[in-house]
Amino acid sequence: MPSYRFLYQKREVSGQPAANALQLDGAAAPPAGWEIIPTFDAECLVAYLMSLDQSHAVKEVKAIAPVSPPMPGKAVK
Repeated sequence: MPSYRFLYQKREVSGQPAANALQLDGAAAPPAGWEIIPTFDAECLVAYLMSLDQSHAVKEVKAIAPVSPPMPGKAVK
């Protein structure tokens, strides 16, 4: 999966950190005095994805042959 770095901006903290700054830790954390914030496009993308209607059931792909449970005493590989 690509990183989509264009959806985020690394900027120096001036005064208070931004309210929407990402809370990263470990190797992903920015250096001291810097913060990572989502761009306007990133916030719009999240708003769009959250607005999608998810109230209907998802049609699942049907298997070609029915899956049967393993026979008793047989090891599953």
